[in-house]
Amino acid sequence: MNRKRVIIALYALLAVGVVGGGTVSAAQADEPPNHANRLEATFTETNVSVTNRVADLGVFQLINTGTGTVEGFGSATLMLSATQDRSVHPCGGVSSTNAAIRRIVLADGVLVLRELAHICPTPSGPLGTGTWDVDGASSTGVFAGARGSGDVTIVIPTSTATLSGRLNLAG
Repeated sequence: MNRKRVIIALYALLAVGVVGGGTVSAAQADEPPNHANRLEATFTETNVSVTNRVADLGVFQLINTGTGTVEGFGSATLMLSATQDRSVHPCGGVSSTNAAIRRIVLADGVLVLRELAHICPTPSGPLGTGTWDVDGASSTGVFAGARGSGDVTIVIPTSTATLSGRLNLAG
């Protein structure tokens, strides 16, 4: 009789392990694609609009669109609205500060980032370096309520922007 109970108990444990393992696998399949809580993205941007008020206000505004890839989320399109204060020179006479909103549209939703950067001269042309923060209230889909921050590098001669940092989804 004891041997029969042991065998039944072993089968029960095996069944729990199989069902439990299936539950873990299903949960892993439903995890957000960025389970590592990282944001790594690269974009190529094209300028579509310029408002140049440098002569009287020291301000230069631009709107860029672009395409790229967000690791773990796939292909994306981009809209960037930026204002440069060219009367401020954080790294020399022809440098400026940048404040921007970067709207990244992906299949899983829209990720909105607020960005601050310094545009500085380099031997290979202007280079922007700065930081970004997730605007979770403005983001949608899986990005709604997200948090995170990171770094941005903008290589102006090649029209590329690279973002890296942490992204914590709310769900």
